[in-house]
Amino acid sequence: MDQKSSNSRRQFLQGFVALVGSATANTLLSNKAIAAALAYQANIGEQTTAGKIFNLAELQLLKQVAQLTIPRTDTLGAGDVDCHGFIDNQLHHCYQINDQQRVQDILSLIANSASKSDFIALNDEQQLSLLIAIEAGKGQFTDQNRQDIKFLKSLICFGYYTSEVGASKTLKYDAIPGGFTGSVPFKAGDRGEGALAYY
Repeated sequence: MDQKSSNSRRQFLQGFVALVGSATANTLLSNKAIAAALAYQANIGEQTTAGKIFNLAELQLLKQVAQLTIPRTDTLGAGDVDCHGFIDNQLHHCYQINDQQRVQDILSLIANSASKSDFIALNDEQQLSLLIAIEAGKGQFTDQNRQDIKFLKSLICFGYYTSEVGASKTLKYDAIPGGFTGSVPFKAGDRGEGALAYY
């Protein structure tokens, strides 16, 4: 690995740790996981086939959950950039069967918890309320459900911020960063810093 690639990788890792936290980043950022992420070719468009782990219905549900987690603003959302396909690929190549099962279980819980209707048929507000209730462990939802949805969200963040849109459009790229400057003004709507080399 040349010096430029090594520096870019280091900058990406530092930025991602700041974004999702060190404990989560440690589980996501093995060399194998980064290699699989960088090798993944996004399938932008309508999902028409099953994935390596998920069936078509699960992928469509996962796409909607990803889109609710990182919605479309002036840039594409997580569902728009194929985070669902990315997660399917990442789980297949980098995770044990029990982690794959955790994501399938949480998707099944989401699908079966939508009262009187399919989750996809609910409006955005109802879908979001359900996801928030699961993450809060409210009502029938357990601490294990909370941990599983947080694991899924960390995969969504990893997929999104290693995509071209996430790395180069959502995050702000500084090709020649300066020294440390404390107390930099930041207002709602400003973009975070990112490393363009990894998307």
